[in-house]
Amino acid sequence: MPAGLPTHVKALVIQQWLQGRPRNDIAAENDVSSGAVTNIVNEWRRNLGFAAADELRELAVTMRKVGITAAQCALGFRITTVMLRIGVKEDALESFVLDVYNRCKDIGILPENISSYLADLLEFSKTVPFSKIPHYIKEKNDEKVKLEEEIGKLKAQIETLQQQKGAAELLRNTIVEDGRITSSRLKWYSDIKSEMEKYGIPVDDISKLAKLVNSLKQYQYDVENVINEFLDLEIRRLNHKYLQETDENPVWKTEKHTLKL
Repeated sequence: MPAGLPTHVKALVIQQWLQGRPRNDIAAENDVSSGAVTNIVNEWRRNLGFAAADELRELAVTMRKVGITAAQCALGFRITTVMLRIGVKEDALESFVLDVYNRCKDIGILPENISSYLADLLEFSKTVPFSKIPHYIKEKNDEKVKLEEEIGKLKAQIETLQQQKGAAELLRNTIVEDGRITSSRLKWYSDIKSEMEKYGIPVDDISKLAKLVNSLKQYQYDVENVINEFLDLEIRRLNHKYLQETDENPVWKTEKHTLKL
């Protein structure tokens, strides 16, 4: 390389040349002559190897056109190496990646989760070998179906129990209400009995009480009518008693006949 130029200037010239920059632009940007740029580049190519240097420049130009960096290129190289190592052929790399992506997309796996899921799958394979995973999945699916059936039966039982509970609550409420009605009726009867006993009205013999009430019915349950009828009956009873006493007493009979005579 030409003497007298700083090392960092020479490095910038080589870097810009690898990027595909024109020689005159490189010279103007670094404040050197076009010949100096050519000499720096040729010296570097000779030391590295003309073929290797030109390939690097072609690679750098291509990367710049497609918009990738050297770091991204290195990452792609490592991924390619891994793929080749696990058995993916070089000409099938793109189709393999697209197939994995599309399958994951169809089942709702986001690209950023693919690697973590693969890691989980690899960890799971330590417990269940890959060859037995389909059988394992079938067993778990059968268990799931049985559990769903059991859940359905439990739901039906719960519904039946709820219905029985509702019926029991209704019966309980009915019994409680009947009990309240019965208590109310008993109190009502007790109060009537106490009140009627004050007046000597029989209530122990229901048939007599019913006859009494039925007898009052013909008087339309009118108090005045009942009292008048009672007084009339009492007068008749007294008259009947008087007549009986008269017939049984001879003196009264004589006087009676005498009066008639």
